[in-house]
Amino acid sequence: MKTIKLEFDFLIGPIVKDLFSASKNKLVTGVDVIDDDSTLNELNEKACALYSACYEFDSEGGCVFNSELAKQHKDELSDLMSRIIKRLSEVNNGSFEVQDLTASQLTNIP
Repeated sequence: MKTIKLEFDFLIGPIVKDLFSASKNKLVTGVDVIDDDSTLNELNEKACALYSACYEFDSEGGCVFNSELAKQHKDELSDLMSRIIKRLSEVNNGSFEVQDLTASQLTNIP
């Protein structure tokens, strides 16, 4: 059984896609019911863009997390994650389990 990791990171996730599919020419989870689901892909892209927007580049070119901006988006991110988790449950055919790290990440946003 494949473990699907949910985790926020800059330009990645929350559905972590860790395999490259040559036939699809993109990163995938390796679970077709997830990779081929347009609803999940749309929700994942929205959550990824919203979380990634909380990062800024400082004067030295380093990438830093803006927790004030994250605070403003916390409710929307939480809603998107609820919708993603619900949809994952709907499409789960027994071929994967979900490891959700986003709940603690959202809790840790001040």
